[in-house]
Amino acid sequence: MAKIVKLTDRIQYLQMSYEPLSADVIAVRGNRAWWIFDVGACNEAVQFINELPRIPADCDADEKAANLAKCDYSARLAKNIVISHFHRDHLLNVVRHCGGEVSLDFDALYVGSHASKVVGEIEGREKITVATPLSFEDGVHIEILPMPNSHAKGSLALVVDDYVFLGDATYPMVGHGEPDVYNVQILEQQIKLLKSLSATRFCLSHKRGLVRDKISVIQFLESVYARRQKNENFILA
Repeated sequence: MAKIVKLTDRIQYLQMSYEPLSADVIAVRGNRAWWIFDVGACNEAVQFINELPRIPADCDADEKAANLAKCDYSARLAKNIVISHFHRDHLLNVVRHCGGEVSLDFDALYVGSHASKVVGEIEGREKITVATPLSFEDGVHIEILPMPNSHAKGSLALVVDDYVFLGDATYPMVGHGEPDVYNVQILEQQIKLLKSLSATRFCLSHKRGLVRDKISVIQFLESVYARRQKNENFILA
């Protein structure tokens, strides 16, 4: 059974699972909305997202009762989902929702270009295809960044104050029978972008410890980049 871990007073996450393969699901509590990074592929992830409370925790009991009774949506927390990339272990539950297999409680979906195509149309929900960085102030500083990487086209990262949630963006392109590789030019772009971020905690999906130090992540990517060969477009992972 996947475990729910509290990272900070505002950030919690459902740990990844293997059967079925399902990515870590991050939930960030803003003042006006939940910011959810990836939705996973298992039923536990659906339950985790659906049970995130719509009524702000800092409302007193009378306010909660009044808001519920009046269905005062202005006082309710929205649920905004950000999908890191199009691989099924990160977004399958949105696809399952669209197909009527499960009911996923959310208001807006932020996706990159390739994930947008996989998801298709979503009835009754807002879908935003992100091509340039977006920034929000919601009690925490939120940024949604297109992230160059070798693993999956059209990937996004979520920045929350000092944390950067990267999904699988630091991983190589999966070879599917061939060697896994990094693209030289894309890796260079990624290292440059990651260095430019002020946040110091980088969070990588599928790892036993979600949070990594920024310096160690960049040092690893630079060690891969240092192995590039002249006139070669790819580096073996």
